[in-house]
Amino acid sequence: MSHWIANSVDDLLSEFTACQGCASALPRSSTSKTLLKRCPSEKCFSYVPLSNLIRYPTKPCTYIHADTRSVLLSASLGYAKSLLLFHLFAPVRSPPINNQVSRISDFQLPSSVSTLYIDGSFLPSSSRPLPSMAYAWTAIDSDGFVLEFHYNIISSIFPSALRSEVFALLHGLDSLPWNSKITVATDCAQLLSLWSLYVDAPFIPRMLKESNYLLWSSIRTTMLQKNLDVTLIKVPANADDPLNNHVDVLAKAAHTDSHLSSCPPLKLMAPCILQFNSLPVDTNIRKFIRDIFDAKSLLTLAILPRFNSYSSTSDIDWACTKFCLNNNKQFASHRNGRSEFYGFRIKLLLDMLPTLTTLQRQKPHFYNSSWLCPQCNSSPETLDHLWTCPYILPEFSPLNTFKTLLLALRINYLDNFLSASFLIPLLDSFAAEFVALDCWNCDPSSFSCLRLARGLIPISLTGFLGNYFSPLTIWSILDTPLHDFHFDLYVQIWLCRSIFFHYWELAQGITKKMKSSTLRPSSILCPSYIIPLDSSTPSLATASLDSWVSW
Repeated sequence: MSHWIANSVDDLLSEFTACQGCASALPRSSTSKTLLKRCPSEKCFSYVPLSNLIRYPTKPCTYIHADTRSVLLSASLGYAKSLLLFHLFAPVRSPPINNQVSRISDFQLPSSVSTLYIDGSFLPSSSRPLPSMAYAWTAIDSDGFVLEFHYNIISSIFPSALRSEVFALLHGLDSLPWNSKITVATDCAQLLSLWSLYVDAPFIPRMLKESNYLLWSSIRTTMLQKNLDVTLIKVPANADDPLNNHVDVLAKAAHTDSHLSSCPPLKLMAPCILQFNSLPVDTNIRKFIRDIFDAKSLLTLAILPRFNSYSSTSDIDWACTKFCLNNNKQFASHRNGRSEFYGFRIKLLLDMLPTLTTLQRQKPHFYNSSWLCPQCNSSPETLDHLWTCPYILPEFSPLNTFKTLLLALRINYLDNFLSASFLIPLLDSFAAEFVALDCWNCDPSSFSCLRLARGLIPISLTGFLGNYFSPLTIWSILDTPLHDFHFDLYVQIWLCRSIFFHYWELAQGITKKMKSSTLRPSSILCPSYIIPLDSSTPSLATASLDSWVSW
């Protein structure tokens, strides 16, 4: 089937013309009564400019009536891919007159340059408010003299150490004169590996899945336009090369040089640049879109009322919370014998555990709204009360168990952080300040402590640790002990409570069949299901002796 190109960009419903490149397509306008053409393949992309709008009928053998315009036209992903690959594979076009091509660098090095030393520098956000990237290069002539050097900062889009190295290479190459033969020296082994894969070889679509693919595409374009002969060499990191040390100092100095202008806008020379909010997407497109939807889902979760009932949701480190929730690979498995525990962990986070308060709200015809916690008969059994219940026997109370487990978690965290690699040396007061954080106060329990029990990481905890450790180090250390802490809560508090609660429900005449039924008690014929009208909370004495033994 032929594809049809819109004649007008502004009005896509006005008129479509068959592609001239299709062997079987005739140049007919959609103003005719019907349009039905077939095309054996999508080999006509070399005839179509990249800017043209392309549409296909949604079904084969479709009649397009000009009077009704009732047929939907959709874009062809296969055609778009063929079109893009053609423009990337296309032979080098002759340069414009007077060598007027788009430039990234404002420098024009002399033809005597023979070697470029390049380096990049990256400072993560843990050491400053925002991550910072910088680059530098030094131009050397054949006699070993420095002709020119340059350093500057880069826009902090998709910040990484590798991106600063790639941009240093791009800026240096764009500063060279036409038809140059140059040797580029770098101490970044990964840069050499990617160079041999994406520049010293024919174009492969895999490059489009690589981070910084727009920079690599701009490097290819620069080399083709300027006819550059480039050889990359590795400078050993421990060779103490004075020229390499010099460019390294320049790249690091760019972060603090007050004479540098504000971060210049990033210029790219890729044939196709995808943008999001006017910013170029220089990473794996599929992963980028997935991250956007993950962020949107996390935001939807964060604004749920259940998370801001006590204090603001800004007190929660949502990025760390998401990492700890998703990082465990066994979390989604249902064949590891722990499927109930992972369900417990999700319900704990969302405050969906079937506590008495929740059951009173969901099934008020079975659970009297005035009933209190069956274990202590002093407070409503809410989610937070599970960990603070004093119980009728204090030495066996969930509160004492919770204190013991929280203390073990704090000791585990402190030992791990004291032995972890840090960004700056730990102060002598680190341990004391860590222990004094509000999230460890469990008698009485603070809001931060109760949120940590749910798996919501307090921002006060990660904010304090962020003074000494990188975010990834903090998240990795918090992850596994928190998982084990939740498993101990599940075994030592929740399972014990659930077993007793089951027998307590039986003592009140509440059975599993009643709870699963959608009928109200008056509609159930069995007289043993009638709930007593006494509004006082049934005590532990209403449970049989067998239940005590079983529990």
